[in-house]
Amino acid sequence: TGSSRGLWLADAAPQGTGTDGAGSVDPNVLAELQQLREEVARLKRATPASEHQEQQVPGNSREGVQPGRQIQVDSPLSPSPPGTGARADQCTSHPLFSALHGALQKLALLEQDPVEASYQIHVAWESDPSLFDLCPVGLVTALVYLSIAQDGDWKYRLLHRATYLLYSTPGLAQQMASGRWPMSDRLIRTMYHNSEVMGRSPLRFADAAALPMAQARGALDAGIDEAVELSMRHRNTQEVSFSNVLFYHFYHQEESACACRTRSWCLPRWLRHFTNESLDVWLAGRDEQKTLYRMDRSGCFRNTGLSLASHYFADAFDLLFVFEINALMHPQCRVIPARRVVLYPTFDLSSAQILNFEDLGVSVLPDDAIMKPPNPAMRNLLEEALSSRRARAVRAKDRLLVFPADIRPMKAQTDFLLGLLTQTVRNPSALQRLKGLTVVIAGSCDGNQTYCSEVVALTDKVNAEGLLNIVVADALRDEELAQLYSAALGVVLYSRTDCNPRAVYEGLVTDTPFFVTEMTRLPALVQHLGHLSDGDPTRLPEQLADFVDFSEAGGFKGRPRDFAERLLTEAESYRKIVSWMNQKYVHGKMLEPVIRSEDALSKAFGGLGAALAGG
Repeated sequence: TGSSRGLWLADAAPQGTGTDGAGSVDPNVLAELQQLREEVARLKRATPASEHQEQQVPGNSREGVQPGRQIQVDSPLSPSPPGTGARADQCTSHPLFSALHGALQKLALLEQDPVEASYQIHVAWESDPSLFDLCPVGLVTALVYLSIAQDGDWKYRLLHRATYLLYSTPGLAQQMASGRWPMSDRLIRTMYHNSEVMGRSPLRFADAAALPMAQARGALDAGIDEAVELSMRHRNTQEVSFSNVLFYHFYHQEESACACRTRSWCLPRWLRHFTNESLDVWLAGRDEQKTLYRMDRSGCFRNTGLSLASHYFADAFDLLFVFEINALMHPQCRVIPARRVVLYPTFDLSSAQILNFEDLGVSVLPDDAIMKPPNPAMRNLLEEALSSRRARAVRAKDRLLVFPADIRPMKAQTDFLLGLLTQTVRNPSALQRLKGLTVVIAGSCDGNQTYCSEVVALTDKVNAEGLLNIVVADALRDEELAQLYSAALGVVLYSRTDCNPRAVYEGLVTDTPFFVTEMTRLPALVQHLGHLSDGDPTRLPEQLADFVDFSEAGGFKGRPRDFAERLLTEAESYRKIVSWMNQKYVHGKMLEPVIRSEDALSKAFGGLGAALAGG
């Protein structure tokens, strides 16, 4: 939409100066100004005088992170990549950017106020978001410099916006690195760090408090035998060059400390299975506090009793693995010290955006680059359900489809149901081919009650037409879902956007093909085991009827099951990811640590006159 009105706090506005009410410089602002001054000095040392002119980055793609999808930002703005030619010159000729750049050049003497100049750019951008296209680096710089005069939420909102623009805009990282603006992702992380460490205690790997909490006497961890058996079988079969790793925002069930029982990734445990107890493995959970777990020598995750709400890491991890692009933007995540960062985005980044992330020191594992095998417990349930079905059923499959997804707009249950109503489809006669078909929508309401009510209302309308039977089954137990998979002709996912959902792979184990949209983003390796729809609800009856007819005729029979037995194994799938992680650690761009606050403070208060004079 372009407008960012109403995106900030309603009862506040960003301040345009770095002074307190008496007109003196706030000490915290002074410390951050010193950090910024050091960044200006570093840039001048690193850039020859002949190269101080604005660098131009070729390219005219306008691919940006699309609004209204998975990434949650404060703005509906879809940024375009850095401009070239006359647009790049706007960084020099536009009066607002020229004023900011001039203030930055005189930052040491505080002759001009970069915060005030940044505020003026922010005001102008609020009125006209196309200002970003004129000088992307200048606008990001303004957001960061404006943040130093803010408190709490305002500071984080500005830094979040700057981070979003920097990462989502193809080519911006290179333009920032080669240009003449004193701005970097390191500086943004430093601004986050200054706030995140306040009121929190430092945590080092060797601290007694950081050691895994001992297991209660007499308690026996469920799954310990499974974990030990897998570690003995795969121990030391994969060499890695990093010695410790933190998995951030990963799913974890504390009641299952030793064996993976989530229906999400089991990667942290498999990393230990492939290596040995010398690899230090940490996990920060998905709760708001970001509870910290540490793997003990037996391969079980133990709660440390600490969290990122109370502590910050003073030691740097070799590797930080972040689950979901939104989590990468968390303030807690932005300040975790790490030599390398890798990301599984659960979001469809363009190739140009992935390159931009790489330039910023974050390696992206695309959603469709891997397969997602079920964990051992879920796989056993699926195998048992299939065996039971084959032993007692007259026919291989029922005239049944299962739609296994939480009820939320991204999963597009309403689009699917609209496509099954006579009044909305192009060819109503195609619905007759689906007569007698049952569709089970297996998923709980994901918090959006309005959307869930729409799903229920549309279900009633479809059922009222008398051709299909739609059942909203709410969330099912794993055992029940496995039985549905084994009985169904197909797994349906009609997502508007998705990230290679695991439900598809669970269906393959029970010899069940899939009917999904192209936006589901499955790897090319599995796309022959089902049908890819263009997601047009008006054409849904014809496409779905073709799939159902082909499945009932045995067109897919045996192929999904054979694929799952040969290629859908945990060991091989996770081994490939671990190999990729190690390759990125060895060859990827190492991150610079934040600018230490104590260094800036000592210069600011230990020699105030020298600091302000540029000494």
